[in-house]
Parts: sequence; C-alpha cells; structure tokens
Amino acid sequence: MSKNSMKRRLLPGLLASVMMARLIFAAGPQAPGRGLNIVVDLLAKLDDPAAEADVLRGVSEALKGRRDIPMPLGWRAIYPKLQKSPNADVRDQSAALALMFGDADAVAALRSKAADARSDPAERLMAIDALAGAHDNQTGKILLSLLDDPAMRGVCIRGLAAYSEAATPGAILDRYGKLSDVERREAVNTLSSRAAWAVPLLDAVEKGQVPHADVSAFTVRQLAGLHDRAIDERLKKFYGSVRPPAKDKAKLIGMYKKTFTPDMLAKADLSHGRAVFAKTCAVCHTLFDAGGKVGPELTGSQRANLDYVLENVVDPSAVVAKDYYMTVIETNDGQTLTGIVKGETDATLSLRDTVAETTLPKNQIKSRRTSAVSMMPEGLLEGLGINDARDLIAYLASPAQVPMK
Repeated sequence: MSKNSMKRRLLPGLLASVMMARLIFAAGPQAPGRGLNIVVDLLAKLDDPAAEADVLRGVSEALKGRRDIPMPLGWRAIYPKLQKSPNADVRDQSAALALMFGDADAVAALRSKAADARSDPAERLMAIDALAGAHDNQTGKILLSLLDDPAMRGVCIRGLAAYSEAATPGAILDRYGKLSDVERREAVNTLSSRAAWAVPLLDAVEKGQVPHADVSAFTVRQLAGLHDRAIDERLKKFYGSVRPPAKDKAKLIGMYKKTFTPDMLAKADLSHGRAVFAKTCAVCHTLFDAGGKVGPELTGSQRANLDYVLENVVDPSAVVAKDYYMTVIETNDGQTLTGIVKGETDATLSLRDTVAETTLPKNQIKSRRTSAVSMMPEGLLEGLGINDARDLIAYLASPAQVPMK
C-alpha cells in the first residue's frame, strides 16, 4: 500500500474521532447525551460500512474509560442494523457501545460470545475487553472460567485485576507453571494490585512456585504502594529495603566502583547481560528498540559511564523527571494501580504500567497520590549475583545490540 493511499484510508478515521469527540462533548464533558443523539441520527442515515466504522471508532475514543452512559435516543432502532453490518469493526464497536449504554441484550450477547469456544478468537477477545471495560458484574466469573483457554488466557488474567473475585489468586497461581513469559507478567501485575492477593503471591515466591526474578522492581514498588505492614516486612525479606537510608547509598556506589573495574567488566558475557536486562529492566525501559515504555529510554543515555549507571541504579529517586513521577490510584472497590499518567480529562484518567494502559472513570477513584519517588526501588544490584550484575552493567554500556543467550 502506498503512503498516499494509506493517508487516504487513515484520514477519515482520524477526522471522525476528532469530530465525534467535539460533537459529543459540545455541551461539556459531563453531559455527552445531546451530542450522542446527534451522532445516532447521523449513523441512521449512513449506508457506508467504512464510514460507520469511522464514526463508531470516534465515539468509542471519545467515551473511552467512561461507564454508565445513558442510552441515546434512537439507539435501539439502529443497533440491529449495525449488528448486521458486513464490517466486523462496525459490529464490534457498536456492541461495545451498546454495553456502555446498558443495553441488556448486548450484555447477554457479549457474555455468550466470550464464553463460546467456537466463536472467532478476535471477536471473543473484543467481547471480553468490552465487558471488562464496562465492569460488567458477571465478567469476573467468566474470566476465571476461561483461564484454561490458551487463546483467551492473557486478556483474562489482565481483566481479572478489575474484579475482587476471591478465587483469582488461587486460579492464577495453580496455572503459573504453564504460563508464557507475557502471561506471567500479566499474572504478577494482577496479583500485586490488591493486598489480599499480594499475600498469596509472596507465599508463592517463598515456595519457589513463582521465581524471585519474576517480581520486577516495578512490581516491588507497586506492592510497597499497598501500605500493608505485613507485606512491607515480606518485601524486606525477599527484596531488601524499598528505600534504604540515604547515607548508605554513597557507600554502596563506592563499593560497586571498586568491584566493577574495567578488567572485571571486560570478562562480562554481554548476551547473558541482555537476558538479565530482559528480566529486570525491560518491563519498564527500552534499549536498542526493545523493552517497555514506563521508564525513560536508555539507548541514548550515558550508559557507558559507570558513575552514571551506578548513581541511577543505586539511587533511582535522586533525580526523577516530572513525566515519570509515580502515581498510585486506589479504586472504590479496593484495586491499587501504579504507573505513569498518560492522559487525563475531566471525567477519566489513563495510567500506564508495565503491562498496559488503563483508562478509568474518575468517579471510581477513591484516592490518588503522586510522588517524585521513582517507581524503580533501590536494591536491584544487591538482588543479583556478582556475575549477573557484572554482565548487566557491561551490556548496558554496549554500543550495539548483542544476540540473546
């Protein structure tokens, strides 16, 4: 596809998103009803599936993270038409919106599709995502029932974080050994979002059921953000102090500078260092176009400067750019979310963590704390063996990517 033809295809969708957002919120972000009525009238007159998809996509983007939106006038009349569209995007987007509007028939249809192993996997994933986004009260049990379905498992583990199902930690941990690396990150992230689930997670770490290294530095910060004394004591046992006294940091840096001499670093296995980076740093940081987007990009930093590396690893909270301040959200139903604020409106807030970006309604937020403390806790090097630490530091200083061992 040429660049010009791609632009022609993308432009209508982009314009629709902007126009729908402006139209829907013309009366103010808290009152989208009148704008939605106008959009529904427009949809009733359209007979081009591609145009319908663009308009619906714009509405979905404008209402992202919102819940309990009153059903607009005329929606029941056009919904059957949209569901019969030959365009799958029209069917999916309209079903998700119907759920947001509280359409009981749409809720039942999405629940049925999510649980039906014979349905198209992409449509099942859309149904699960829509149900979880609308916080449908039966979705938690549906997600638990699908944990043995490989095609659905990842999105189900992530979705369970929004539901306080008592069976969640046991169900996830019982299957932990057969999860993929990505699913394990989802599992640890979900289990660290509630104090009641963090205890079984740490029990599993103590028993070796969950490898110590699977609990990243970011997760340790999130667990510390639960402000549970028993959890804090166990974190100290497994991962050291989350914020050691300042006087100890200069001493640690000096000790590491004496240890990691040029001769010692010259013996490093860079491929193994990349593997250590993937386990300990890549969930938050990007290096050589690979890794997460929560923390700063490392590729262009002063990675070859040992002083710079040690100061940032041993004392990551010494200097934190404002864009990377840690925000901790507690929801009304007891979920704790930790991450970087990526977007905010009068009605919603978008938070990015190591797994995904979550948009939630502000009226569901019980408390919000923002801190200049880094999400990366101290103690990363102390938690590694001397050879792992050496290989990691040498890999960080590498001028180019190396093969993964």
